[in-house]
Amino acid sequence: MSKYKAILFDLDGTLRANQPEGFQVFIEYAARVGIALSEHHIETCERAVHQYWADGAQVFDHLSRYDERGFWVNYNQVLLDAMEVPHTATDAEKIQDQFKHYEPQNVVFADVPYVLETLRKSGYIVGLVSNRDGEVDTEVTRYGFRHLLDFTLTGGQARSWKPAPGIFRQALEIAGNVPAEQALYVGDNYYADIVGARNVGMDAILIDPRDVFHGYYDKRVKTLRDVLPLIESAY
Repeated sequence: MSKYKAILFDLDGTLRANQPEGFQVFIEYAARVGIALSEHHIETCERAVHQYWADGAQVFDHLSRYDERGFWVNYNQVLLDAMEVPHTATDAEKIQDQFKHYEPQNVVFADVPYVLETLRKSGYIVGLVSNRDGEVDTEVTRYGFRHLLDFTLTGGQARSWKPAPGIFRQALEIAGNVPAEQALYVGDNYYADIVGARNVGMDAILIDPRDVFHGYYDKRVKTLRDVLPLIESAY
């Protein structure tokens, strides 16, 4: 048995995702409007996506400042600026025009039931901690894995959003006042999930299938299933 008592998971990007991902579609649409992107640009862009969504104050500010289209045009501009790639003043608008063709599928990763069930059978407390605004019980019940979770907690319910410490501390309390050093957080966003969990004393594993955060953090895996041997080997 590992040193952990509780294993906590992020939801979006970790247990489920839109397919194809919005980031991948952005890259495709940028190319369609004539923006040439190198592998370095693409990697930089993906990190910028993660960093943007980890800054809740900025996101809420932009949501209040813009209408829906304006929000996404601004977001496109943020990514273009982060890549420091040559572009015109209207490219963010042109990219957004392309998104009228985007029809993502809501996908639960295939290894989710196996991983959650394995952890529950091994005696771990298993929780879901998401930056969503509202409750997620209804959604994860529809996905078919709510019964494999001991609890769920969202930013809206906690009145605290990752990477702020409040949401992690509330999750540890709900888990049964588990000490932070006996809890592990699994997520796909380095800035929100890993930095946030580590700042309250938890261990963390980053799901990083494209090695975008090589050099940033060592405890990375490519798939959700890969977390199991790391958990069992932690003493």
